[in-house]
Amino acid sequence: MSSYINLLPVILVVLGAMVSIASEPFIRDENKHKVLPWSAAFFVVLAMASCVLLSPDTLYNLFAMDPVRRLLTGAVLLCTLLGISGIQWTLGHEKHKGGEPYGLMLLATGGALLMIQAIDFLALFIAMELTSFPVYALVGLRRRNSNSCEGVFKYFVSGAIFSAIYLYGVAMIYGATGTTSFFASVIYCREPIYAIGVLMVLFGLLFKAGAAPVHYWVADVYTGAAVAVTGFMAAVVKVGALAALGSVWLSVLVTKARTAPVAWNLAEPVTINSQSESLGVMVIIIALVSMAIGAFSGLAQKSIRRILAFSAVMNAGFILLGILLPDYVGSGKVQLGPMFYFLMTYAVASAGALTGVAYLAGKDDKNETLDDLQGAGRKRPFVALGVAVCLASLAGLPPVAGFLAKFVLFTGVFSAGMTWIAAAGFGLSLVAAAYYLRVAYVLFAPAKNSCECECQCKCAENAVFGYMLKFTVTAAAVALLVVGVLPGLALL
Repeated sequence: MSSYINLLPVILVVLGAMVSIASEPFIRDENKHKVLPWSAAFFVVLAMASCVLLSPDTLYNLFAMDPVRRLLTGAVLLCTLLGISGIQWTLGHEKHKGGEPYGLMLLATGGALLMIQAIDFLALFIAMELTSFPVYALVGLRRRNSNSCEGVFKYFVSGAIFSAIYLYGVAMIYGATGTTSFFASVIYCREPIYAIGVLMVLFGLLFKAGAAPVHYWVADVYTGAAVAVTGFMAAVVKVGALAALGSVWLSVLVTKARTAPVAWNLAEPVTINSQSESLGVMVIIIALVSMAIGAFSGLAQKSIRRILAFSAVMNAGFILLGILLPDYVGSGKVQLGPMFYFLMTYAVASAGALTGVAYLAGKDDKNETLDDLQGAGRKRPFVALGVAVCLASLAGLPPVAGFLAKFVLFTGVFSAGMTWIAAAGFGLSLVAAAYYLRVAYVLFAPAKNSCECECQCKCAENAVFGYMLKFTVTAAAVALLVVGVLPGLALL
């Protein structure tokens, strides 16, 4: 019975999506963004409450639950609340007549939760597609906007290609092992087929995570989507993809070492008898290239969405380093705790920052360049302070959770003997901190124009759309501070 209870968060968010989509036609246009967001949020809160019932177990060798997956589930649901509140603010101001985006967000969340739990390649593929298709629609929500149309076209075509690559890799893994389970034994003399299949699967997941060299879509898609959708993608989709990547990585190590298939528990360290130098080198190269591209490309951007898009690429590189800890190159020991702690803090911080930017950008969230947002924090200090906390976490400043996440990651890389990699990562994180702090400075700098009266009138007129957003951004900022000071609370 406990195995089925572990699917309760997924069931609740999918049920919420069905309720939102089914009730949308019966609600008047002017009330859709006043009713549907709260209905969707209600089911997300129920799903968050149900996390206390989750227990370590597997379900038909398709899905698994453990303390780390439960923590990631909670982080995804918090980011979904941020996404719902941000899209309510944006669509409410634009007087968008449709209410389908709330249901689409919940469907994508259900897919991401299944990605976190998946321990079978076909189950993971279904979860990936359940996540991807609603997000395609969310990116193309503004059908008359050229950037939105360009972004959804690139994302859909690229996503279809890499989904096909992933599925072909799964077919090769099945041919090499006779099963689609993550943890299997390779049939004699079929190791090359298995290796090629794993490589294709990993690149399919790297695309979803937005890591180099398959990051080319990130900036254009993040720019074309609404700011709140960008925050949702940067958090929920990335958590699902990188959590799945961690599970696949463990499965590859266990399979190559021909050990018992007991490594579905991400909370337990895994020690293998043999490790592949080529796999370790590939991970290091992808991580360094992602960090370098993300750090230096972000410096040249003025759009906050593009800044945080390259931030997503850079942080994917940081997170990838975590799969080599604590000593993959030396003793072959792997423990993914630091990786997932970093992933959780990044997801909440990026979703909180972009949701707050959607609010600070005002009626038209396309005006979110540094010049457009100069002084916005002085007019709306409450949300701007929450955004500043999220940016501080992304920059790795104490006492926010991002500082501890980076400290644990870099000290782990240094202790593993990869001194120059730790030094390079630390240096690139300092480069990235410059553009995070630049955004925070611009928010509280003196405004270039005096439109405060007009802005306050618009805020008063549409204040009903900002209640949930203010609460969720504050919750994200508080969560980052609490987890940064008392990291043990995250495991409760």
